[in-house]
Amino acid sequence: MSKISLRIADLRKRNRITQQELADHIGVTFQTISKWETGISMPDITVLPSLAHYFQVTTDQLLGLKPLDGETYIPEKTAVKDYWNNKFNYLLQTRKSLWNDDYVRFLISQVWKIDRPISILDCGCGFGFLGLLLLPHLPEGSTYTGIDFAENLIEKGRAVFAKEEIKASFICRNVFEYYAENQYDFVICHAVLRHLDNPASFIQKMISFAKPNGFVVCIDTNREFECCGLYIDGMDYQELCQHEGLEKKWRTELAMQGRDYAIAIRGAHIMQKLGLVDVDVRMNDKVEFVTLQSADYEERKHDFIEYNEWTSSIGEDGKEKMILHLLTHGMSRKEAEDYCCRNDKIAEYFSGNPAAGYTALKGQLISYGRKADTSA
Repeated sequence: MSKISLRIADLRKRNRITQQELADHIGVTFQTISKWETGISMPDITVLPSLAHYFQVTTDQLLGLKPLDGETYIPEKTAVKDYWNNKFNYLLQTRKSLWNDDYVRFLISQVWKIDRPISILDCGCGFGFLGLLLLPHLPEGSTYTGIDFAENLIEKGRAVFAKEEIKASFICRNVFEYYAENQYDFVICHAVLRHLDNPASFIQKMISFAKPNGFVVCIDTNREFECCGLYIDGMDYQELCQHEGLEKKWRTELAMQGRDYAIAIRGAHIMQKLGLVDVDVRMNDKVEFVTLQSADYEERKHDFIEYNEWTSSIGEDGKEKMILHLLTHGMSRKEAEDYCCRNDKIAEYFSGNPAAGYTALKGQLISYGRKADTSA
């Protein structure tokens, strides 16, 4: 059963009604209204219809099982520049555990068969992680250019590359609004499409940056794989995998704002429809296996807990705020409560088990193809 979360205080304040005015209408004392609002006591079930009728809401809305009228869908902000300007530490922590160097070499030499210097454009580059990942394995003379609309990330990228004494170029622009003077041999994006409201148009823009016969590469996480790809030693794996409510949230976001939770597995089909040839898909082989015996165990576990926001419980007020947000994104109250409870359990488990180990599979799919050469 879902926890009841009476919305009496919210409804009363919306309608500019005092506790005494509501009490007079219902036939109770204002102290009773106060106890209902603070959760000290609950109204009798026979009173609920009268309260709902008074506020012109349904009983489910009164009980907090459905959003109130006016609590409409609020788009996720992950396609907004201000969101990413404060995400340098998050990007730094998450990118550490995404790739095996030998697999990067395999992609370059055996899959893409790059045996001459190439020019790379990294769309939505952040601080330039892909440049740091790819350049050491590419033929000497290859160049890297990163483009991103987040000024803080571009500034961090320039500083990181300068410190490493690696030559690179950075462009602080919105990819959708940028028109390149030159075309590139290799146009790539990494963990960008899942955050966009129109990923297909982003891929189309990437294709415009590529030379004829140039590669276009999109790397993103399959959300279903990711949700089932977490095991924490000592916790119930089946409970960790449950994500039925998240599936509703993803579908709602796709319908309401075009944010595509399945872009990782759908991307190659979009690329082919947009005219790319020799389209194919690989899966990143990286699996993060971390135990007390692992090198840099404390650092890796700390980063993992922090970027997943499992450092501590968000508290009752924060939990209710999150639940109300999730209700407007398609979840039931029970599903939203279970989601918050699961995160609290993980935070508590890591806090109480300083030697806890885990396995995390991100499920990154690498979709790629070539821009057709129409000059022949």
